[in-house]
Amino acid sequence: MTFAIIGAGNTGQAIAGYLAIHQEDITLYTRNSSKAERLSKNGLTISGVYRQHVHVPVTTDLEEAIAEARYILITTTSPGHQSTFKAIKPLLKGNQLILILPGYWGAAQCKEELGSLSEEKNILIAETSAMPFVSKADDQGNVHLIKIKQNVQVSCIPTPQSPILPSKIHSTFPQLVPASHIIETSLNNTNVVVHTPITLFNASRIDAADEFRFYGDGVSPHTVKYVEKIDEERRRLADRFNIQTTSILTLLNEFYKTDFTDLETALPGLFPDGKAPRTLDHRYITEDIPYGLVPISELSKRVGLATPYADSVIETAGLLLDRDFRKEGVRFDEYSPEDLSALIQPNVIIQS
Repeated sequence: MTFAIIGAGNTGQAIAGYLAIHQEDITLYTRNSSKAERLSKNGLTISGVYRQHVHVPVTTDLEEAIAEARYILITTTSPGHQSTFKAIKPLLKGNQLILILPGYWGAAQCKEELGSLSEEKNILIAETSAMPFVSKADDQGNVHLIKIKQNVQVSCIPTPQSPILPSKIHSTFPQLVPASHIIETSLNNTNVVVHTPITLFNASRIDAADEFRFYGDGVSPHTVKYVEKIDEERRRLADRFNIQTTSILTLLNEFYKTDFTDLETALPGLFPDGKAPRTLDHRYITEDIPYGLVPISELSKRVGLATPYADSVIETAGLLLDRDFRKEGVRFDEYSPEDLSALIQPNVIIQS
């Protein structure tokens, strides 16, 4: 077996379907026994970019899933990353790649969890800046691959034995392009800058479970200005780490091969019918803040940069939901300056 896919939600099913269509050897892991039985029996029906029905092996046994896997793809939500890393740690065989899709600083968390084991067993830890697809999946095995994103970044934490990503990753996912290191991939996640302000500024409508288009109806000139202010804070942090990055508008245009000239037009133009959440207990808040804005804020503090716009969203959302998102989030508390330096070792992909 080549690929183990850990997590059978939207991302996991989309990745599994894509790999199965391309005749890769895969196993899909889920903790949900009824879902495992259903997907094993019925397979995945892919629509959209591809139209095909595929059968995939599905298991609820994590050890079985990764025992023979060369590539371990983590497709859980960010709140599930830490527990997943803990669970797979004693099961790793050696000379494997852990790829987190998308990263949300997951590679840094994984490295912290594995510690010296990553060097001892030559475990290469990698992440992407975004999910490689726009997709929707249900619990019945229906996967709609709406679009394949382009220019999605990928990076890794090198080991002495494996300083580069294997060419198999590029040949399997040609939409991935190399980034210098994992701080670059996580800083280029567009979700965290865009989702949170729009959600927060439409909080009363979402809390009342109003039905409206998230971008088509929820975006306003002042909301876009706030998004752009958070984006400026993200880019200042990138500059401090000598990371080449561009604006959120440019990143979105590169993902979708469009040429929008302003963010206020781009967001509803790219996602005209996307529905708003019907609850504030949604990943646009519970994932994008602790695993997106919090690490931007905390890393900025470490290097002497202020992030008043990101901080305001973090604190206001925390007060609104009565949660300590800083405590929940990625803060790099255990990272010394030397540890942070190790995260920005350059790495490359060998392109086949």
